Amino acid sequence: MNTILEAEQIIKEFKLDKERLFAKRMNFRAVDGVSLRVKKGETIGVVGESGSGKSTLSEIIGGLQQPTSGTVFYHGKDIRTLTKEKYQDFRRNVQFIFQSPTDSLHPFYSIRENLLEPLRIYKKDFHKKQALMEMEEMLMKVKLDPAILNKYASEISGGQAQRIAIARALLLKPQVIICDECVSALDMSVQMEILDLLLELQEEFGTSYVFISHDISAVNYVSDYVMVMRNGKVLEEGPAEQVLYHPQSDYTKLLITSSYITEEDEVYAM
Repeated sequence: MNTILEAEQIIKEFKLDKERLFAKRMNFRAVDGVSLRVKKGETIGVVGESGSGKSTLSEIIGGLQQPTSGTVFYHGKDIRTLTKEKYQDFRRNVQFIFQSPTDSLHPFYSIRENLLEPLRIYKKDFHKKQALMEMEEMLMKVKLDPAILNKYASEISGGQAQRIAIARALLLKPQVIICDECVSALDMSVQMEILDLLLELQEEFGTSYVFISHDISAVNYVSDYVMVMRNGKVLEEGPAEQVLYHPQSDYTKLLITSSYITEEDEVYAM
């Protein structure tokens, strides 16, 4: 399988006030020596509780933050050394779907304008008429009526907004989509619909996912490979079946116990 994105020994530190009285500062290490590899058509699940460093890691591999040390490679090239044109290609091919679907849409733009904007920015051969046709086709793929193009974010549900966010990412035909807690703000029934939709679209487009979540059952549902993070470190990683059904870390076992992941109708309460 071809490697699209690779992160090598990523460290991210933030300066924090230690004690106001003495005005001392200390380093908080949000990500501590994490490496990962994203291959074509594969889903990497990164799971951990709030504060584990998983979202910071996702922003670093997607180019939204700079690491304190370590390197992110795009098709084998350090993204810091890419030419302007190649970096634009990287940004187009690595898209995000964020936790709050409504907040990720511009409130004063119609859905049509929200979808057109990234196409204007990233498509070299942008033509509005062709773009509108592509948008309508993609909306049908995410199970939405194209009539929604005339609405605004405040007029649609959270589930509809997340489908819009998925359509917007896929319109650029990216190689990787980073899904950062992309179902955690949705009702349980809608979560399952979105997870099934992501799997269906992955099969059609061959897109790779980095699926970030605190919910190990959601990670289990979509992932081929799983990394378990805590306090900025990877405690355990490997093929999803190995990590989730035969965990080695006590922390992984605790996550599984709390989510009632089962295999062959048996609850793994380890």
